[in-house]
Amino acid sequence: MSFFSRKMDYALLVLSHLGKNQQGSSAREISTRYAISRPFVANILKTLCHHGFLESHRGVHGGYVLKRKPESVSLAEVMNAIDEPFSLMECSTETDTLRCSIKPFCTIHTGMAEVHEKIKGILQSVTLGEILSPESKTGGRFLGLELVSSDQVE
Repeated sequence: MSFFSRKMDYALLVLSHLGKNQQGSSAREISTRYAISRPFVANILKTLCHHGFLESHRGVHGGYVLKRKPESVSLAEVMNAIDEPFSLMECSTETDTLRCSIKPFCTIHTGMAEVHEKIKGILQSVTLGEILSPESKTGGRFLGLELVSSDQVE
């Protein structure tokens, strides 16, 4: 089981591609570069445009460019746009809790709600900028962890 859906994985790939190619790219270029079907890429691009992450330009030299700086885009925002708001368990959100028939007897709900909030906080705090270049954006630290190169590991 994956934490992110395939569509979310590809959306992050598209955003990172556009973050590294600031002049922009077309759906065809992205599709070819990553061997993803063009209709799937086009759907992701349309969704990202609709939610304000990208802007599109028509014409011969048209394509898509990031509308926001990568440092201002959180994983939670992308996840909410592409899939649904993060939910660790079916009873993680208030609406879902109301539908849960075993909540009065559940012994794990409170603990899992705390885990849900911590993961949600991480998703809100990690930016596309950190993912694109974790060592340069955070001074060698990512999510509070010291980053080391493979030659430093014994």
